[in-house]
Amino acid sequence: MNVSRKAELCLAMSFMLVSPALWAVDRAKPSTIKMIVSGAPPALAENLQVYLPDRRKLGCNSPREAVQRFIDASQRKLIEATEAMGFFNAKLDMEPLRQGACWVLSLKVQTGLPVRVEQSNVKLVGEGQSFFAFRNVLDEYPYNPGDVFISQGYEDFKKGLTRVATRYGFFDAKFKQRQVQVNVDEHTAVVNVDYDTGVRYRLGEVNVQQEVLKDRFLKRYIRLHSGDYYDSTKLLEQQRILEGSGYYKDVEINTRYRDAKDGQVPLAITAITRKRYSYLANLGYATDTGVRIKGQAEAHWVNKRGHKMESGFLYSKPEAEIKASYKVPLWKPEKEYASLSGGWRSSDNDDIKSDALNLEFSYNRRNDSDWGQTAFIKYLNEKTQVKGQAANRAQQTLIGARLSKTKSDDPLFPTQGWRLQAELQGSHESLLSDQTLLQGSLSGRYLYTLDNKGKVLVQGNVGATWIDAFDNMPKSLRFFAGGQNSVRGYDFESIGEEDAGGNIIGGKNLLTAGLEYERPVWEKISAAAFVDAGSAFDDWGNPRTKVGVGVGARYRSPVGPIRVDLAVPTEDSSDVHFYFGLGPDL
Repeated sequence: MNVSRKAELCLAMSFMLVSPALWAVDRAKPSTIKMIVSGAPPALAENLQVYLPDRRKLGCNSPREAVQRFIDASQRKLIEATEAMGFFNAKLDMEPLRQGACWVLSLKVQTGLPVRVEQSNVKLVGEGQSFFAFRNVLDEYPYNPGDVFISQGYEDFKKGLTRVATRYGFFDAKFKQRQVQVNVDEHTAVVNVDYDTGVRYRLGEVNVQQEVLKDRFLKRYIRLHSGDYYDSTKLLEQQRILEGSGYYKDVEINTRYRDAKDGQVPLAITAITRKRYSYLANLGYATDTGVRIKGQAEAHWVNKRGHKMESGFLYSKPEAEIKASYKVPLWKPEKEYASLSGGWRSSDNDDIKSDALNLEFSYNRRNDSDWGQTAFIKYLNEKTQVKGQAANRAQQTLIGARLSKTKSDDPLFPTQGWRLQAELQGSHESLLSDQTLLQGSLSGRYLYTLDNKGKVLVQGNVGATWIDAFDNMPKSLRFFAGGQNSVRGYDFESIGEEDAGGNIIGGKNLLTAGLEYERPVWEKISAAAFVDAGSAFDDWGNPRTKVGVGVGARYRSPVGPIRVDLAVPTEDSSDVHFYFGLGPDL
């Protein structure tokens, strides 16, 4: 079959073409019959494959007549494919061939000369003719004189203009002319685009319907005001701010275009209140700590000012804790708040135990790069007792700062991402403290997924303390290693400096690292292997590092990954430790 087009003197066209990429998504269905294209450049060959109609009704055993009818019916689509790439005089010859036990469609192409852009008449009028976003679209105009006329560039250019108009409120914008004149004899094209932007609309009355906050406190969350120029990205940002406040389960923003008057569009924001209280529980187990239970309750608002309150507890054999915090949103509440928190904590690793009361006031903010930043002052009153020794009670007033950021592609089941946390704090004897000290810590995790879907998780912690009398230092400020979240294969807080009686009393410094590889083995189940190493110590020249190795399994549950691990210290492979936990990698 020969498919050709006779030359016409002049052809005026208004292209209504589907993007090949979008067409390919619709059409990407398996077919037993393949098409082999020869004589066409790669881009045209690919476009012909994309435009070829659905072959699913054909099979290897289809009669030749059915295959020929398919070829005849494909003519129009193949011509569209060549014209879209600038070949208006192409000759196409497709015939069915038997190859092995199946049909193959052999398409031979004679492209002829492509149509090239001879002239472009692009005109932009209206209030937006000098607007930066429209100018950016004009700067990206796809054709220079002599370029092959590929119609997708023309379509993308028009879409670029309409996207700018829609985003920035040029609601009356319209094409006064959009035409391409193609002379197939001369192989030339003239592009004519005349676009009138009209005026840019502003926001009219902004009406917010919600039931949580008083108006004066609600205003801190509102970034849209009557008289502002319309910008759809700012509407989305406003929606994110209200949803991120924690007060609402859904936020809808509606622009009432039909009620626009004098170039202003009324705006209606409806925020639907979420449940006031939420609760969270977490369960874990390890051979060294036994059952570990954590619970948290949060009041998402306690008054019409939007203040929040959280409380929580922790219980396990070596640790117990009760804590609470009260948060006050500040001037930019989506980014900053003040917090007052306090609690009681008890810790006992059989060698050293403590009971501590703490009270902390902090200022918290998140910058534009999503780094969490905290400045705090904390009062600590703690009784520490090493086994066989008298108890020591100490008070410290610590001033410090924290920095943190987590970046991942999924909150529950990340495949790529990282987390970084840092803290620096210090106290001085002259400021309600029994000792002068300075302490810094840094922890991080990095997650990467390989091409074979195996995940590599690298983690590390480093800490350092400068203090004169370590023996009088509260236990909660000392560093320890060992346990489920440290060096697996060793008991909880079993790695550290020893006193004369052989008791593990912690160290001034900390250094731990871990490497884990996880590989899917069946649907929601993965296998893991890991190695952890580290120590808590006083002398950087002699850290006496301990190493633990192990294997485990991971299950993708609806509430997050469930982990089961078995680990041993390298110095005693018979000392097996079992760990069970729940939570994301980052």
